[in-house]
Amino acid sequence: MIKNKTFSVSYFLGRAFFLGFGFSLLFKLLNKDAWIASLLGIFLGCFILWVFQKFKEKHSLSNVFQKSIFFLFNFFIFTQILFIFETFCSNFYLIKSPHIYILLPLLYIIYRITKNGFSTISKVSDVLLPISLVLAVSISLGLFKDVHFDFFQPVFTENVFSLAKGTLYFAIYSTAPYFLLWNEKTEKSLLKPYLLSSLTILLAAVLMIAVLGPNLIQIYRYPEYMTLKKIKLFNFVEKVENIVSITWFFDLFITLSVSGNNMKELLPKKYKNFSFIGLLLLLFGVSLYGGTHYKDELWIYLYLPIVLGILMVVLFLVGFIRKKKES
Repeated sequence: MIKNKTFSVSYFLGRAFFLGFGFSLLFKLLNKDAWIASLLGIFLGCFILWVFQKFKEKHSLSNVFQKSIFFLFNFFIFTQILFIFETFCSNFYLIKSPHIYILLPLLYIIYRITKNGFSTISKVSDVLLPISLVLAVSISLGLFKDVHFDFFQPVFTENVFSLAKGTLYFAIYSTAPYFLLWNEKTEKSLLKPYLLSSLTILLAAVLMIAVLGPNLIQIYRYPEYMTLKKIKLFNFVEKVENIVSITWFFDLFITLSVSGNNMKELLPKKYKNFSFIGLLLLLFGVSLYGGTHYKDELWIYLYLPIVLGILMVVLFLVGFIRKKKES
């Protein structure tokens, strides 16, 4: 078991926005140079997290206005992660199933896991972390025979602006979910779990480019899943991708649990349980609408990192202004 209370949770948070959103957007923007932006984004992400951890130690979210902004931040992340989960499931796992059968069981599990608070989420994360890491290693070994290093040549084919933009997008995608831990007591440094999480993302990006090539990574909506289709056991066991891709569900599930628990804790204490059930039903309705109007919701695919970045800055400003008034 991982001793640090938020280590395993932090690992999953850093990966949540890349499934179907982060990877495809980076490849659309930078093609095979996406791995360079990912590498640079890790350094920028480390700086953002370092500032965030120093800031949150001195600026707790205490008043109603701060908590309201934090609630909206959690609400937004919850809806987007739920949308990713819903669309991924409906595209590859439960193709013919109505979206209601995808969302209701998941929201019920979220309700159950948040019943005992963050400690339960942390314990579940401790169990899932070794499984996720083993799957990451297994995927790398399974794809090694299909790797083509010539797909990376030539290097630096994109312009500097696109590279800077991709670097910023990677940093925002990988650090924004960590802001969900604002009111949680984290270990001394979030950089260790962040580096572990980000390195697995970088490895995944490199494998996608090396296996699919610069053309296919821009065509596929889910290049991470299509890459896993190359994995075969003993050259005859196929459909392995349906098993190993479960590691992406761990990321989504833990992020949904943390953001759901935060919203529950921010609700008025009186009738909190009933209020949370009502909130989940509202989220169910929003996600059901988004899933059934999938094409209308794709605009968020292009603007999500920008919206996340703005919300992160707003949280910083709210905490800073409050501290300035108090002083």
